[in-house]
Formats: sequence, C-alpha cells, structure tokens
Amino acid sequence: MSQMELFPSDQPAMPPYTVRESQRAKRVSIKVSLDGDVEVVIPPRFNHKQLSQLLEKRRDWILKTQAKLKAERADTVADWHAERPEKLALQWRSRNPGDTQAEIWKIIYQAHNGPTLCIPAPGKTLKIRGHIEHLPTCYEVLRQWLAHKAHKEIVPWIRQISFDIDLPFKQASIRGQKTRWASCSSRKDISLNYKLLFLPAPMVEYVLVHELCHTVHMNHSKKFWALVGEKQPDYHLHRQALKKGWQYVPRWLES
Repeated sequence: MSQMELFPSDQPAMPPYTVRESQRAKRVSIKVSLDGDVEVVIPPRFNHKQLSQLLEKRRDWILKTQAKLKAERADTVADWHAERPEKLALQWRSRNPGDTQAEIWKIIYQAHNGPTLCIPAPGKTLKIRGHIEHLPTCYEVLRQWLAHKAHKEIVPWIRQISFDIDLPFKQASIRGQKTRWASCSSRKDISLNYKLLFLPAPMVEYVLVHELCHTVHMNHSKKFWALVGEKQPDYHLHRQALKKGWQYVPRWLES
C-alpha cells in the first residue's frame, strides 16, 4: 500500500550512488558520470558512518551537476547514444563543429561465420563482417580501425606542429584512454587518444600544443601556461571548448 507523507520534504531525495574504495585515494571524492551516475571514491579505512553527512553537504552540487549534464546531453550529436553505430563523424579536419569538412564514414554490417573484422571499402565505408550480433566485438574492431586512422592522421600532424613551434619529442603512440585526451612522459614520449579524431581541428591542435609544451615543463605551472600562450596565443578559447569535448565522442566507445 502506498502512503502519502503527512509532512513531505521540500528537498529532493539524494540520488542513488555507489561506493568504491581506492588505495590511491587520500580523501573522499564524488564523481558524476556523463550518464548522471554518482560514484563516491573513499580512501582505505574511511569511516563509513561519516558518508551520509558528507553526501548531504554535497547534495546540491550533485543534483546541479546531474541536471547540467542532462541539459548538455541534449546538445550532443544525434547518434551519441547509438548502440549500433551506422556512421562515424570524424571532425578532426573541421574548423567549426558540423561543417562540411567532417569525414563521414558509413558503417554496414554483414553476418559471417569467420572472425569479426572491420574492412574499409570505397566511398568512405566500413564493413563490419563476422559475428555482428555481438556488439562488444563490433565495438572493438571499430576501435582498432580508429587507432590505425589516428596513427595515420594525428601522428604526422603533431610531428609537423613540433617542427613549427620548435618543441621536439621522442615518439608518439595511439591509445584509447578513458579520462585523458593525451599525455606526455618524462622521456618526452607522447600518447594520443584516438578519440581526438572526433574533435574539431582547433581543439585537436590545442591538445597537441599542450602536450608538446609538457616536454619542457612536466606540470601546469605558470611557466608552463606561459609557454602554451607563447606557442598558441588563443589557447584559452580551445581549452574552454575542450571541457565539452566529450559531446563529440559516441558513447559506445566507452562500452
């Protein structure tokens, strides 16, 4: 039997959340995913009795963040939520989001008893042939193709920028990082995310310049940002835009 509260609370209920203990955590952190899921990361030996009070203090922030992400998802590309992608919209050549320079690759699926493969075909078509009913396998072969594509397109680009701004690096590799667009090691090796292919060119260029500047300063000090400003005077515009860069990347890539 449902019951109506005599004195209903005006405050919205705390949304569901999961708790994860991390050996690397030094304090409690709250993360809200792009889908609005809430995860609380706690350090070892944290007193769970304190969790409710801590979350209550952050209730407004959690709810506002969820609402903000929900509103932003409404502005994402049409196929952002597609479970079975029918195309790839690669913006890396585009000076502006949605312009005609975007590479549109059509995806077709063919059932076959052999291994699942991603085969490029004429007319910017990718043919997924194999066990197409198993979506994780389809995603994986598409990721492999994207990594190959990024190595072919983005690595030569960073080499050219490196030469132009006189910031050499040792080698570049392609990965599919979950939380980073790129990274630079102390050995001056740069790792680039194949998801950069989905971003408009100005954002990609900023990421490449940013990482090249890390070959000089392995931090985000004032000297680092001064160097970025020297090499790319309008970097702050692209840095701000990059905060919503995830809107260009299809969700199935994170599956």
